[in-house]
Amino acid sequence: MNLKRLLALLLAVLMMVTLFSACASDKEDDKKDDTAATDKTDDKAEDKKDETEVDKPDETEKLAIEWMGSQGATTHSTGEEAATGEYETYMALMDIIENRYNLDYSYTIIYDDAYLTTLNGFIAADTLPDMFRTREMLTDTTLNQLINNGRLASVDEILEYSDAAKSFYNDGDALLYLKAFATVEDGNWYYVPLPNTTGSSFDFSTDKYVTRANGQIHGAYSVCVRQDWLDKCGLAMPTNTDEFYQAIETFQNEDVNGTGAKEERYVGLLGSDFQTSGVGQWFGLPYTDFVEDPATGVLEVSCLTDGYAEFCEYMNTLYNNNMVYIEGSHPWGMATEIGANVVAALGMMPGNLQFWNTGDPAGYYMPMPIVHAVEGIEGRLLVQESQAAFVGFSFSTECDYAAAGRMMDFLVDQDVFMIFKHGIEGKAWDWNEDKSGIVTYTLTEEELPRLGAAQTYWMSNNCFPINGGHHGNLWAVPQIVYDDAQKAVDEEAYFKQDNLTRQEWKDIRAQLGFENVEAGAEQMLKYVAADQTYHPTAYYSYTTMATNEEAEIIATYETDLKTYLVELCTNIVVGTKTVDTLDEDVQHALDNLGLKEYYNVMQTRVNRYLEAIGREAAPLMD
Repeated sequence: MNLKRLLALLLAVLMMVTLFSACASDKEDDKKDDTAATDKTDDKAEDKKDETEVDKPDETEKLAIEWMGSQGATTHSTGEEAATGEYETYMALMDIIENRYNLDYSYTIIYDDAYLTTLNGFIAADTLPDMFRTREMLTDTTLNQLINNGRLASVDEILEYSDAAKSFYNDGDALLYLKAFATVEDGNWYYVPLPNTTGSSFDFSTDKYVTRANGQIHGAYSVCVRQDWLDKCGLAMPTNTDEFYQAIETFQNEDVNGTGAKEERYVGLLGSDFQTSGVGQWFGLPYTDFVEDPATGVLEVSCLTDGYAEFCEYMNTLYNNNMVYIEGSHPWGMATEIGANVVAALGMMPGNLQFWNTGDPAGYYMPMPIVHAVEGIEGRLLVQESQAAFVGFSFSTECDYAAAGRMMDFLVDQDVFMIFKHGIEGKAWDWNEDKSGIVTYTLTEEELPRLGAAQTYWMSNNCFPINGGHHGNLWAVPQIVYDDAQKAVDEEAYFKQDNLTRQEWKDIRAQLGFENVEAGAEQMLKYVAADQTYHPTAYYSYTTMATNEEAEIIATYETDLKTYLVELCTNIVVGTKTVDTLDEDVQHALDNLGLKEYYNVMQTRVNRYLEAIGREAAPLMD
């Protein structure tokens, strides 16, 4: 359980490379016969397949399994420090895995910046760990090579040795979405995506659009405006494009931030992949290119979408009048600009943006309603889904499949979730009387890392393959799902998900100096209740792994194509191009930059996900 230091790791890898260089000629001779090499890997895969068909071992037998985890450069406690015995959360998790699941569990933690180098050394040496990070660590091409050479275990075969996990991953209402996300061309899956899920969710479907997954109750985005500036200027919240323009113009004319300069502007994220986020949704656009429509599964590209020309012209008007903040790369990365007290508005998740440091102690943001900027084009509602998947890990075909099955059961255990999310029961939290919710306790600064949520204070993908929201859709407290926005408001769903009431939330805000402030995320639910004519758009893309052929097409076109599309929009907004040549500009991308080829590859990758969850594949570009 040692935390490997970078120097030691590089030295070890160097020694490994030297060792294999010494016998490289022998290995090359062995591998000259491609058929023989293929037969060898096929035999290994067949041997492992045979092992899965034998009787399960006695479950009282302790089985060994090792995890190769990772650790970022962080000031939080690491798994190594947790292992000293001071951290009750760590000891509680180790007790569950060793005693409840009867595993002889061990792990090695590698610093993030040395992980890939170390893993590549193991791949070259054909000595893979039992469990290790793969997706978003290795390229899809390398993953395909490992799969084709029989070196990664089929997760379905692992699950044959599990109890609870098997049913969760094959149940459309539970973890099937993770299996679908990991499905490759042959219909199997070879890595386990780590989930980032919430137990509380809202179905943002409308009568016209049925979304593939619920959204976070707090996850509807909007253009959020400085409410304190509106109040100072005696303005109501803008409800359309003209009122939005007039609000920014008034902010500047009245020097609402008191600097003497007309610098109160909208963050348009110009020149970035996200320049259509925010205002772009008013004109019917996705928040970025090549993310699928959550209702239809159809991949979306802004310049191919109705409303694009009108969006560019409106943004050009804002730009020409100094109303757009030029810099920016992503809505979540604008804290510095917001802290400079110059950001009048930003497309963002209201609940998270609302009380960011604005540079003014009394400053805060509230969301605009859903805007339909062009007649005949539905305004979009950007929604962050309650089910997401990020990094993933794989099992080597050399691991003990029975041990791996127990490991999968450990990862979906309710007690593991509660320790990860909340800490030690009876010390950091307790159930309420009817177990419908929990009561959390105030911990001292010294107690927090030892007794509080392991997620926050020491564990994320290091001692165990766990990070993010984990299996919130299985075990989060409380589990609340709504499809009626007004009912969600009436029952205080936004606050209930955090074990609060609306009044308790307001009392907390009052203590921070914000009297009588309403919750921005709840306001979004009110907007949804009032306007069901929106068209949902997605924050996440559920794009499966690329095949080698798909990866080659992506590598050929992606950089130049995406750069061209970003620059096309930016140039129209700043006035160096006009919409008059838009058709020709799009045709240039089709004829010279592989727009059709790239689009169809990305749509095919999404289609594998859609088919795995039982939906129809979306059409490819003709």
